Amino acid sequence: MTDHKDQKKTQEKELSGLRKLAKRRWFYPALYLCAASLVLTGVLLFQMHGADKANQDQDQTVFNQDKATPHAQNAGDEVFEWPAKKGVTEVIQPFYDPTATEADQQAALVNYNNSYVQNTGINIGADDEKAFTVTAAMTGTVTEATKDSTLGYKVTLKHKNGVETMYQSLGSIDVAKGQEVAQGEKIGTAGNEALNEAMGVHLHFEVRKNDVPVNPEHFMDKSASDVKAVTASVKAANESNPASEVKDGGSSEAPKQESDQGKSNSNTKSNPKEGSSIDNSSLDSDN
Repeated sequence: MTDHKDQKKTQEKELSGLRKLAKRRWFYPALYLCAASLVLTGVLLFQMHGADKANQDQDQTVFNQDKATPHAQNAGDEVFEWPAKKGVTEVIQPFYDPTATEADQQAALVNYNNSYVQNTGINIGADDEKAFTVTAAMTGTVTEATKDSTLGYKVTLKHKNGVETMYQSLGSIDVAKGQEVAQGEKIGTAGNEALNEAMGVHLHFEVRKNDVPVNPEHFMDKSASDVKAVTASVKAANESNPASEVKDGGSSEAPKQESDQGKSNSNTKSNPKEGSSIDNSSLDSDN
C-alpha cells in the first residue's frame, strides 16, 4: 500500500513538472522547432534516396548503350555506328569527294574493266585482311537483300528522313527483304566483289540521302536528321560514275586529269590499302 502511494506521488510530481515546463514561454516554440526539424530531415532523406536511384538508372542506361535498341528508328536520338568491330577494321578506300584534293580523288577511284569509277561509299577492311562480321549502322527496314555477280551480296536499309545505308561486297547475308533490323544486329559477312577486286575482302558501305550518296565518315555518331541533302553540283558529280550502279559487263570512265598531273603521276602504281592510284598518261590515251 505504501509503495502504491509513493508511486502515485512520483507521478503527480512528474505531471506537475511538465505543467510548469509547459507554462514557460519558450516551450512551445522549441517543440515546434523540434517537430519541423524531424519533418525536414525526413524530406532530405527521401530526396537523397531518390537522387541515388536516379543516378543508378542513368548509369544503367549508359552501360546498356552498346546493346542493340529494337525499333529505335522512331526514337529520334539514335546515331550512326561503325558497321563492323572497331579496332580491327579501318577505311582502306575513301569516299570520292568532288571538293577533295586531286590525290584524295585518285585514291577514291575504282579500277574496273580498265576504266575508273568514283567510289560512292567507303571501303572497310580488317587488319588481318580476313572476313569480318558486318552489323547495321542504324536501326532500319531491309528494302533490298540480293546477290549480284559484280557487286557480291548487297543489303540496303531504309531509315527516317529519306536516309538509307547500303552494305555491298558481302560474302553472305543474314537478313531478308522486309525485315526490321536493330542497330548492331548482324547483317552478314564481308567478302569480295568483281567491281573492286584490288580491295580484297572488304565491306563497301554507303550512306544515302534521297538516293544521293554522302560521305559516311562525316556522319558517324550523328543522327539521320543530321544527314543533309548535297548540292546540285556534288549530286551531278557523284551520279556521273556511281560505283554501286555498275552492272555486269558495264564500265564507266573516270574524268580526265590535267595533262601536267598526268606526267607527274605516270609511274604511279596501285596500292590496295591506299586506294586505286591511276596512271594518268595511260588514262588519257584510253580516253
